[in-house]
Amino acid sequence: MTDHPASRLEQELASAEKQPWFQLRFPPVLEQSFLDSTFEQRMRRYRVFGALGIVVFMMYGLIDKYYLADVYGRIWMWRWLILPGIGVASILSSFWPRLHRWYEYTVMIAGTTFVLGLIWFFSISRMPTAQHYYGGVMLCLVFLMFGLRIPFRLACYSSVVSLLYLGWVLVDWPFLQQSTRSLIFILVISCVLLGLLGLFQLEKEARRSYVLSQHLQRDHRQLQQGFRYLQQLSSADGLTGLHNRRYFDQQLQTVWEARLRQKSDIALLFFDVDYFKKYNDSQGHQMGDDALIKVARVIGRHADACHGCAARYGGEEFVLLLSACNLRQAGQLAEQIRQDVEALALPHPTSQCSSVVTISIGLAVAHSSISQKPEWLVRTADAALYQAKKQGRNCIVTMHSCQPLPG
Repeated sequence: MTDHPASRLEQELASAEKQPWFQLRFPPVLEQSFLDSTFEQRMRRYRVFGALGIVVFMMYGLIDKYYLADVYGRIWMWRWLILPGIGVASILSSFWPRLHRWYEYTVMIAGTTFVLGLIWFFSISRMPTAQHYYGGVMLCLVFLMFGLRIPFRLACYSSVVSLLYLGWVLVDWPFLQQSTRSLIFILVISCVLLGLLGLFQLEKEARRSYVLSQHLQRDHRQLQQGFRYLQQLSSADGLTGLHNRRYFDQQLQTVWEARLRQKSDIALLFFDVDYFKKYNDSQGHQMGDDALIKVARVIGRHADACHGCAARYGGEEFVLLLSACNLRQAGQLAEQIRQDVEALALPHPTSQCSSVVTISIGLAVAHSSISQKPEWLVRTADAALYQAKKQGRNCIVTMHSCQPLPG
């Protein structure tokens, strides 16, 4: 059985902190996550800095006419057209999704081509000023490392290829003294090594920052989950799992204010388990608790279906708050809940209205035009429940005020 990607990522995050100092790449899942999260940033950098690098490279073409005058006719097209064209093509290819997986190789190849092209420019010249172009080679390599910020591994590949070609050119350059050739090569190697060291540190820090951000995000998620759990504990009834009275009072205020804005009716169903004290006395408190839990499940199931707020109001009393619900809909729901509780067929030998556990329901509906306080709805539903008890229990009474509706 394979690990879930999320748990695998957590494992790799833990192991990433124990990686040796010289290792850059993360384990597979974490590496892919790192690449995905930094993808847009890297693409933007390649496009913007790549375009700036091309412009700067072409600007240096203005001095080729003086420093490489003997070969300018051969190199101007490469300086002004061919190499910039390769760079532009590389930038444009970044918008091709199929190439994204390999795009950094494209950047490395294009950048290395610029370096090799520059080395070729001064290698075919016999002018003394050509020896100063090694500075341009260092500039191009440093730009690859710190401008484009290509991955350290690819920067190593580019540097090795560039240094090999430069070494071969310097060995074959007859008009320079051996000491000068050696100095140029040592300067370029030193620049490359220091650049690679700096790039390694930058990439290491970027990856370390990513791991830290992942830990912070994980801790934040855990804190949010803990906060939601505490909210649930503070708003839930310990026995039945429904909301408690405190949460109901908050929701009533919220729904009441929304009713005024949305101009919609709301309904409140007030439930009472019939003759519950006698049930407790005859069946025992454990059976009484079980009965309350089963009744609460019936109410909660219907509340979930209609996005209502079901709560234990106290003892054997429950409430169900329904927003955007008219009188007919609330009445049908109340009758369905009453029937479902009766269908539980929990024996109640001491009940005076049935042989099984039943409920009485008081129903109150507040029209959008009523400008009362939310407590009015509770008092009205409670009065309706009182009337249901007087009428023999196991029934429903509906009120719009403190008087039952006719008919």
